[in-house]
Amino acid sequence: MLRLWACLLLVCFAQAVPFYSDFMQHLTRPLPLHRTLFGPIPYAPLEPLRAQPSQRVASVWAAPPPASLTVQQPRPQAQLNAPLLPLYSSSYGSDGITDTEFVPLEQQQQHQQRQQGRQDVVATPVSPQSDQKPFNVDTITSDVNSPNPAVFFQQSFPFFGNEFFNSFGGFGFGNAQEPWWKGPNVCTEKEENEGATTETDGDESVDTFGQERDGAGSVVRSPLFGQFHFSVNSCAEKPNKHVCTKIVNQNGKKKTLTLTRQCCHGYGRPRNADFTTPCEKIEIKDIEATAADMGAKQFIESAKSAGELADMLASNSGKKVTVFVPNDAAFQEYRGQHQLENNVEDSKAEASSIYKLHSVLGDVQLEDVPNEKLLQSELPGQKIRINSYQLPPALSPEPYRYAANCVPIEKHDKLSEQALVHTLNGVLKPLTKTVMDIIRDRADMSIMRAVLEKTNISAMLEADKPVTIFVPTDAAFEKLEPHLRRTLKEGRGCASNILKNHMLDLTFCSLATLPGAKTTAYNLLGEPLLFNRTQRAANSTEEQESAVYINSVAKILDADIMGTNGVLHIIDTILPTESALPMTSLMSQKNLTIFKQLLEASGFDDQFDDLDNVTIFAPTDKALQNSEWARLVAEQPESLKGNKDLLKFLNYHVIKPMIKTCDLSESTLPTVEGTNVRLNLYSTHALFSDVMNRATVNCARLVHFDDESCGSVLHQLDRPLTPPQNNLLKSLEANPNYSKFLELVRKANLTHLLTNDSDSFTLLVPKNDVFDELSESSESKATAQSQAELVAQVKTHIVNDVVCCAGIIPTNWPFVRSIESISGHHLRITRDRRPKIENAGVTKCDVVATNGILHEINDVIVPRPTQQHRRPQLSPNYQPHDDFDGFF
Repeated sequence: MLRLWACLLLVCFAQAVPFYSDFMQHLTRPLPLHRTLFGPIPYAPLEPLRAQPSQRVASVWAAPPPASLTVQQPRPQAQLNAPLLPLYSSSYGSDGITDTEFVPLEQQQQHQQRQQGRQDVVATPVSPQSDQKPFNVDTITSDVNSPNPAVFFQQSFPFFGNEFFNSFGGFGFGNAQEPWWKGPNVCTEKEENEGATTETDGDESVDTFGQERDGAGSVVRSPLFGQFHFSVNSCAEKPNKHVCTKIVNQNGKKKTLTLTRQCCHGYGRPRNADFTTPCEKIEIKDIEATAADMGAKQFIESAKSAGELADMLASNSGKKVTVFVPNDAAFQEYRGQHQLENNVEDSKAEASSIYKLHSVLGDVQLEDVPNEKLLQSELPGQKIRINSYQLPPALSPEPYRYAANCVPIEKHDKLSEQALVHTLNGVLKPLTKTVMDIIRDRADMSIMRAVLEKTNISAMLEADKPVTIFVPTDAAFEKLEPHLRRTLKEGRGCASNILKNHMLDLTFCSLATLPGAKTTAYNLLGEPLLFNRTQRAANSTEEQESAVYINSVAKILDADIMGTNGVLHIIDTILPTESALPMTSLMSQKNLTIFKQLLEASGFDDQFDDLDNVTIFAPTDKALQNSEWARLVAEQPESLKGNKDLLKFLNYHVIKPMIKTCDLSESTLPTVEGTNVRLNLYSTHALFSDVMNRATVNCARLVHFDDESCGSVLHQLDRPLTPPQNNLLKSLEANPNYSKFLELVRKANLTHLLTNDSDSFTLLVPKNDVFDELSESSESKATAQSQAELVAQVKTHIVNDVVCCAGIIPTNWPFVRSIESISGHHLRITRDRRPKIENAGVTKCDVVATNGILHEINDVIVPRPTQQHRRPQLSPNYQPHDDFDGFF
């Protein structure tokens, strides 16, 4: 095995020597001092590896203007046996430094023949020009699909050569089959676009080789290191076309070179053919026979009988023409409807306009037409919009479906003697109105028209950019709840968001949907719309088969109504979106019925719907069901009309600005009512105590959150919020069960702490019966307590933080949590049946005050004594008895 690898390295080294000079000159531009070191060395050329079309890497080069298309002739046997040039060649400038260019595969034979002194050159589609200085690669287009590793390495590192990769034939490397675009009957066209880059102003500038030059163009000084040139070509292959693009740069001047190889006129390849299938001669018939073969002869016959066929085909101009021909069934249906509507035969003017509308100057191959392309028809002022929609391979052998003004194109790119023919599954009609004009003219879209105009979105439907809108009928608006319908009609609140939920910034034809496939498009809100076309059932009608549903909610009643700037589809239901619902409608969806009933009974529901950039903390129905407000709204709703106390209660649940849970932080925020609410964050992870995953507002826990509604957000709470009226001291004074603890606070002279509104505290208050039990068991000790001990005892019951019961979770060793009182003691907190702080259980949680909260506890807190761990001192004469004693 070692001998085999040694031989392999020798082969690589032997191939590296001939290409060393040329390869290094491709990567660097050496300094004058190094010219002798990197001098040219004679080399033996290698056969370049052929690229497969699915591995699109090929050579593109600078060349003169494109020559006329000619048929590529097969190579003579003598040329096939002659050695070819390598992928790189060198030309020497006046300074003795070489520039490197790509040598196309087609030119390698000719170059070899010129070297042998031959005078006759075999005709090829590209005419070489030896005196043209090559360009240096600056930028390559990014359209590279699955590059062939062999070709990639051979272009970048030519010293490996073909034999290197052929030695690994068992690994998938080896001689590739010749692609069709290198075979016979292929014409080549070159296109070159020039564009100068902006140079830096001043006396000195830096050129593309990294050398600094003065204004006159002479070299000032050379860089310390040479420039590295890495070259990859971009090629794309279509059924009958192979296009390579390269951007080159020479002293700041950029050129885009495009090389197109395609089957010559009269030759073609079958669709979905293998990449090696060559261009073969095809039978070209006149347009009448071609249309008949495609099932669309009646349109051509009608145009001929009307004397319009010659004008439609632009016979006198000698220019190429593309004709969109309706199939026979579609044309018969159109003529029947047209005659029924007018009760007369088509007039000559009308017939002329219809025929010219289906004709376009130029050779329009659909695979070359970008999406949303507007083609100018032969009818003045009328354009044809081409749209393409990609199909999954599992559903169709064709990669795309095409539409002209949303009329499906059935067969395309069929060449006839007079024109290129595409067949349509319908008849194109002249377009004179914008999408908004169509809505204005429809009697069943009056509500939609009014909403569009009030929100000024109608301007988007009158602009030139393509647009698609799904328009609900007036009957669809009647399905909405009264409040939302009234809001939409008035153009208030989220009306604009609801409209944008029905709009796309592209032309979306119903052709894009397929039975058995789900198609997704994103509306102007950035939200997905899911389209699903129904499958054919055994007893289904044609209408049922073609039904398209959006988000499984709305059905398209009338599709593909085309305007000059897009298309509209009529739907039977308004598409809902939570981000566009009024707040009261969102509350209905989230089952916050009692809170919404309070808004409606008070008459403040419109006021809440008009709020913007706010956060609403709404109590759940379970939290409100036993409240006085819930009783009144159920028994006496008329008494709540305009109730100021109720308005104050409702506004206390609204804060500004809009805050999602990811932006919450421990702080106090002002409410619309005027007073503040306190936000606190806690962690329920035993191990990751720094990960905050629970939030409270005035110790009410957020149980559901982040429901967006028209620029606002809705969070749900497990209890209603009530504005606190007292500070902690007044809360003690207001409850007679806390009188003994209040007496201790006063004796300790700590009342100023409980009246301080600039700070927040958690006060742990034992009830009077706790002190009664203590006085009966240890009365003598209580009377002998010193002032310092009394102060310390009271401070042990005060924590300089807000610790709500929702933030106390069960913990076990070693994940023990504690809070620090202002006396300096650490009090362990946990939860069993109830929250527990050190030795006391919490019997009443979260009495909210203006400067903190109060918890009622069932015992006086006795902090654990601090244990002092000291290392034992050993006597000087101590001798350890074993190895372990030495560690202690």
